[in-house]
Amino acid sequence: MADEEFPCPSYKVVVLGDSSVGKTSLVHRFTTDEFDTNLANTIGAAFITKLHASKTSSRNLKFEIWDTAGQERYKSLTPMYYRNSRVALVCYDLSNVDDSFVKSKYWIDQLKLNNESVSEGQINIVLVGTKSDLANKPHTTVISEFTEANPHVKHFITSAKTGEGIEAIFNSIIDNIPEDFFNAHYESLRQQAENNQKSQSISFLNNQFTGPNKSNCC
Repeated sequence: MADEEFPCPSYKVVVLGDSSVGKTSLVHRFTTDEFDTNLANTIGAAFITKLHASKTSSRNLKFEIWDTAGQERYKSLTPMYYRNSRVALVCYDLSNVDDSFVKSKYWIDQLKLNNESVSEGQINIVLVGTKSDLANKPHTTVISEFTEANPHVKHFITSAKTGEGIEAIFNSIIDNIPEDFFNAHYESLRQQAENNQKSQSISFLNNQFTGPNKSNCC
């Protein structure tokens, strides 16, 4: 059976960062391809799904996105949202780099501290600079030093207003997933379908041979 006959796999992504760095706008642009200046602050976390096909690899994936609140009073809740996530998007504000980028490293440290799967390579950390349309300078020394010291952390420059860089993040996520992940998903679904067909065939044959109970009475 072709892969197209089965639903594509799901992939959990958590979006982290301080309040007002543009996390919700980023997610909204990706899921609706629109920009809304009146989006309300997220309370706790918001859950959004999006089917996406990478233009570079032609792979399909169902993103399960948890957009978390950045306010101080919600920080104790975030570990339960990024548990079992495959990717964490850690956002900072390019229009306020000096303050925002330093705070973004808090979220990276928390991921490493509170989630054991980070050390096992199960959660990939992606650093996302937002609001590039408002930035006076897209890069600073502190960002360059961090990315050079952490080559395993991918870094994207984005703007929810213009759409710059946002689709590239999710294309990159899909393109960097090992092929075994997709193979295992579709093989499992094929096996389930074959087992269901066998069960239905056996049930049909049993009914054919046994048939309804007949009376031998005259």
